[in-house]
Amino acid sequence: MRICLVCLSVLVLAFTAPLDATATETGKRLALVIGNGQYEAAGTLPNAVRDAREFGAFLSARGFDADVVVDADRGQLAEAVSQFVRKIKNDDVALFYFAGHGMQLRGENYLVGTDARLASEFDVAAETLALADVIAAIEKKSKIALFFLDACRNNPLANRLNQEIEGATRSIATRGLAPVETESAGTMVAFAAAPGQVASDGSGKNSPFTTALISHLAGPGLEIGTAFKRVIRDVRKATDGKQSPQILSSLSLEFYFDPSLPKEERAVSTPAIDPEAIEIEADFRKALRINTPRIWGLFLKKHPTGEQAILARQLLSQFLPVPAPGSGTNAEMRESGLGLSRTQRHDIQVALTGRGFAAGTPDGAFGQQTRRALTDYQASIGVARSGYVDEDTAKSLGMSVQAYGNGLYSSPLARVYNPKDFEGLEIDPRVLKAIACNPYYERTYGSFNGHLYVLMRAGLITRKSAASVSKQCGGYLATITSDAENSFIASLLNKDQRLFLTGYDPRGHVSYKMGAWVGLIQDPSGKEPRGGWKWENGEPMTYSKWFRDMPNEDKPGDDYGMYYAHRQGKADTKTQYVDTWDDMGESDGGYSFVLELE
Repeated sequence: MRICLVCLSVLVLAFTAPLDATATETGKRLALVIGNGQYEAAGTLPNAVRDAREFGAFLSARGFDADVVVDADRGQLAEAVSQFVRKIKNDDVALFYFAGHGMQLRGENYLVGTDARLASEFDVAAETLALADVIAAIEKKSKIALFFLDACRNNPLANRLNQEIEGATRSIATRGLAPVETESAGTMVAFAAAPGQVASDGSGKNSPFTTALISHLAGPGLEIGTAFKRVIRDVRKATDGKQSPQILSSLSLEFYFDPSLPKEERAVSTPAIDPEAIEIEADFRKALRINTPRIWGLFLKKHPTGEQAILARQLLSQFLPVPAPGSGTNAEMRESGLGLSRTQRHDIQVALTGRGFAAGTPDGAFGQQTRRALTDYQASIGVARSGYVDEDTAKSLGMSVQAYGNGLYSSPLARVYNPKDFEGLEIDPRVLKAIACNPYYERTYGSFNGHLYVLMRAGLITRKSAASVSKQCGGYLATITSDAENSFIASLLNKDQRLFLTGYDPRGHVSYKMGAWVGLIQDPSGKEPRGGWKWENGEPMTYSKWFRDMPNEDKPGDDYGMYYAHRQGKADTKTQYVDTWDDMGESDGGYSFVLELE
């Protein structure tokens, strides 16, 4: 028995025009079936070829002109798809089937040829076929387009590529599920196994999923949705519940696969439009494109039940459960998650005193007297007596505050996000602001003590330009006032090596690693090299994390702070963790900057 982790099988039915009872019979039924099993650098998948041949025979018996291609390298894959597309006419039904290795990289799905080695991420385009390109080419030519992909995502090539990109502890090349986008009016997507589950080949000549497809897909009188319910039942039974196919559907019409069914018995109906179902499907596709633990949590909060909710929980379970600081029951951490400003703290003290609870001088600092006043006040309104502010306490004092959890909100690697995908899901206005600002910049972001920090990857950018963009976004270059805050920002920065500018400086015989600009500036009248440093937003510098022997005023005008570290000699700095700073000048450039939003 061969086991493939996180195997994906997708069926996409795309209707590009309204369909009547005879629409599927006015043109030809064409199919391209590919089975790749003999991989040069990824081992053997014995059932991939058998499943392809069996499914090809199944299709031929159902009126399809099916071409079966086995063990195709990348060039043969491309040629097979190209010839297939040239055969398709506007009234045809076109079916594409692929069994073999597939993978996801940075949100895109790829089909892997038998000759692929994928030594680095730059080899992906040359050694694989992008699934989105295959879908676009076929659905553009056909009236109905169907895509079956039985592509085992967790394969040796993807695992090695994953380590090459960001280390063995993460899985950008294999974890998660990229969306399948079509230009159709109706789509059905069926998964051989729920993401995160193990999909088995079974003990027979075909996998449980392929066996169930052949048994039920063309059952007489069975609409395709009903047929897949039987597929799900059979696969669950055959695997003792370890494998559960998933189906998502936005089909606007019923579709019957069996062409032998008499026309008079084929009921083609248009289901009533369900606005709620349309919204759920739209939100699910948005969440797929964003694909972060936070967005799946927000999706489930909005849509806790139904098919998409089940799949969303399975997708969410693929991410390592890293509890964010402040996400538990600790009252102090809950208060820090509110990110109360000094003004808000002042107003709370005034409100407490006005209600007869002596909070001391309203100075915006919560000392022992304010804590006692808070405890007594909470007892009077019947909430937990913690002495720390939470949302309920603030609300009862007449203040509206927003609780923000600490931790990574986005993908750990900087990427471009579409602001429209966040509409209706994201509830944090700071995130919406951060995503809408300069949307073509790649970014990664997270929240700490009520502030949102956004690492922007902008190519080579000066401090002046970084500060200008930050201001346009409604924030400022980051102000760092504690070791915990600095550690959090550094944790975001070090997850993506593309945020660093690296090189070798022969003057000091060091290999440097320049990170993101922060809001640290030196007053021109300050005594060099350490005098007069402050933050752009006006806060005094009470905390610093200079790299050893920094700042050093290497050249006149080195008056701006940036994350920085170096190693002696010509060295590889890829694994060097950077949480320290250096002084840089206006003419210096970096690849990133830290935007802070309150």
